[in-house]
Amino acid sequence: MKNRQIWLIVETGAFVALIAAYINPQRHLIEYLKNVSLSAVIYLIVIMILTQVFNGFLLREIASKFNIKLIRKEWLGLPFITAMGNYITPFSGGMIARASYLKYRHSFPYLWFVSVLGASYLVYFWVAGIAGIITLMLPFERSRLYWELILFFAGVVLVISSLAMLPTVKIPGSNWVAVSLNNAIEGWTLIKKDLFLLVKLALYTLANILLNGLTFWLAFVALSDSSLSFGTIFLISLFSSFSILLKITPGNFGISEAIIAFSSGFLGVGAGLGLMVSLLIRATSIIPIFTLGPIFSFVLTRELAGNRPRKVIQSPHSYSDNP
Repeated sequence: MKNRQIWLIVETGAFVALIAAYINPQRHLIEYLKNVSLSAVIYLIVIMILTQVFNGFLLREIASKFNIKLIRKEWLGLPFITAMGNYITPFSGGMIARASYLKYRHSFPYLWFVSVLGASYLVYFWVAGIAGIITLMLPFERSRLYWELILFFAGVVLVISSLAMLPTVKIPGSNWVAVSLNNAIEGWTLIKKDLFLLVKLALYTLANILLNGLTFWLAFVALSDSSLSFGTIFLISLFSSFSILLKITPGNFGISEAIIAFSSGFLGVGAGLGLMVSLLIRATSIIPIFTLGPIFSFVLTRELAGNRPRKVIQSPHSYSDNP
């Protein structure tokens, strides 16, 4: 725990220093913050809350596949607790908290949790790839990197679609990479067999992706008050979602900012403006997360203390294809 705290301090300090070093010679970037109104901040906070609510819908649907009936305070509260945990610990500590709760409250095995988490990521990136292709094909959205972007998103969709069509395989080996891949494949196999569940997960994921795009659009408008194309901003938001693959810092701090700044730069919006947008989104996301996160932590901790764990669930392979 002590080493983790030291790592947390060093990482955060390093990224804060890098961001400050980038902004210092470009003081005009700070002027963007003067354009942000209170109403824009409130809108962003509301969207952040809605995003976590849809994360709760996703959690509820996946849990039901394993005959786990999450009550409202569980499926609504766990996403906020997860987000808060990711901010205060590196390497997705919030996911560990969620897995621990499901283990001790609902007897949900850790390996199954990892399996379903991997499958959820596959669904997310597949929908994000489709959304990227559709955005680029719109007649009013023609990027100078059109074909490069089409190939990137098409590649993402093709790889995940191939995994969906291939028979279940087992990656040889006992190292953590092989184990993680096998868990993801097992979870993906379980979910893809249930078409009704898969469609629901895809729709909830699409709602989250659109909310994320709306967040970016509001942040760009609040800072620059410009007539930037929503399609371009939406593409930046899609690229930012891929930062979850590099969860090595608390709250993905620094990683997410770098990806947003870089994608804003090569899409012609400006890396500096992209960095300020990422910081605004970061600031407004912290408010609901650290307001509702502790509240739900208290509520669900009492849920654990006041109730015995529910019955051990059966193997997911023994269930029917319907949740």
